[in-house]
Amino acid sequence: MQLTSWTIEEKLQNTLHFQTQEEQICYILSSFEEIFSFEKISFYRFSPIGYVAEGVAQLENGNFRTISYIRDDIRSLPIIKRVVAERKACCYSGQDIITLISSRYNRDLPLQALIVVPIFVNNLTIGYILSEYIHHIPQVDGQAIELLTLFGGIAGRVLIQPQKISHPKLSPRENEILRAIANGLSTKELTDILALSEATIKQYIKSSFVKLGAKNRAHAVSIYLAPRI
Repeated sequence: MQLTSWTIEEKLQNTLHFQTQEEQICYILSSFEEIFSFEKISFYRFSPIGYVAEGVAQLENGNFRTISYIRDDIRSLPIIKRVVAERKACCYSGQDIITLISSRYNRDLPLQALIVVPIFVNNLTIGYILSEYIHHIPQVDGQAIELLTLFGGIAGRVLIQPQKISHPKLSPRENEILRAIANGLSTKELTDILALSEATIKQYIKSSFVKLGAKNRAHAVSIYLAPRI
């Protein structure tokens, strides 16, 4: 099957059939393995506040396991920080394994390569996928990097589909505005879309911050997108 944006989008649209974000993430990992044939893959959520990454799930040899015990500050992981900031997939191997990858990735068997794929929506990275290679070094060219990055962008969009998100602490209008902010819309764009004044939009945003205990927009979005049980 020739991979295109359409085939990846069609595959990941099935994510919307699941009720919880954990189920969606497991499906995204299964799709990732099926499309790209990777060895061992893990999904991490990311919050721009404190540069915190939290493990969610890992898939290896068809078996899932939780990695919720993992919590990283990506400022100490330059390979992750770069991908999160640039929102572009990257493959590390050879000398990079020695010079750039910290002891965090030490294994009983030497790591041959590591691929990092950002999960993002517009200018906001909400997570990333790690693929670890123990047995061989994958052949990853520019086209493969583009497809991996494309996968991350599509996965980000389906994870925050507006109809799937609603925070119980917020009013319907506040939910609407936080959804729009999560999708990268500016205050000016919101005034045009919602036919509200800029001052009114800012007041809704401010009240949302108070209700969520958020420090700023990025923090509010990360709280808003976090799964709720």
